[in-house]
Amino acid sequence: MAEWSDLERELDAWHRCGRAATFWWRDDDATRVTPELERLLAISDHAMAPVGLAIIPRDADDGLRDWLAERPRAAALQHGWSHENHAPDGDKQEEHGPHRPLDVMLAELAEGWRRIAAFDRGLPAMVAPWNRIDEGLFESLPGVGLTAVSTMGPRDAAEPAAGVRRTNVHVDIVDWHGTGGFVGESAAIEQFMEHLAARRNGTADADEPTGLMTHHLFHDEGCWWFTAEVLGRTSAHPAVTWLDASEAFWP
Repeated sequence: MAEWSDLERELDAWHRCGRAATFWWRDDDATRVTPELERLLAISDHAMAPVGLAIIPRDADDGLRDWLAERPRAAALQHGWSHENHAPDGDKQEEHGPHRPLDVMLAELAEGWRRIAAFDRGLPAMVAPWNRIDEGLFESLPGVGLTAVSTMGPRDAAEPAAGVRRTNVHVDIVDWHGTGGFVGESAAIEQFMEHLAARRNGTADADEPTGLMTHHLFHDEGCWWFTAEVLGRTSAHPAVTWLDASEAFWP
């Protein structure tokens, strides 16, 4: 079972090599200011760690936009359009998959970006709901104003299509298929270590920052505790840099 001391040893290995262990933080499903979102941004401020908020554009209200204007550590990313599942019965949930007309999906994404662009720190990055998207869409994203994409897992390429950067997340702290709460300290630490070690030994893209994914509306106390704990512990390490979302996508 992975422990904090194991993660520290991995980070020490990065430091001995003279390399920067870069991280970034993505939180999904924001639409309005809630007590949970306020708690998330308080953790961000306390740790001085920037966060990219994946906002569902169809449902985002003006109050969220105005509130975030006063919070410079939070960037706004585009979380699909409506976060609705359009996959056929029996398939994994997906909003922008190969089973829908391309022109319909692009019209949704264009309108979504128009709304996210109104945020002070809106970034043209498409965060795929459920971390799934038809990769055939990538080459069309710049045409609707989007120049980055984010899903889950080590990326195959930093630029999967001309003019499109890809930066994924790698650590999911929610046990979606079990308790629905915190996945557990050891399991969460192990996810960090797996991606960091793969970057360091060359079996994953060394330049892709290790991404923490959170979902503020679904957190139990274990999730809240771990988020604050991992930000605090890693930020104190000399090898670690927490990037803002803009730096994560466009280094």
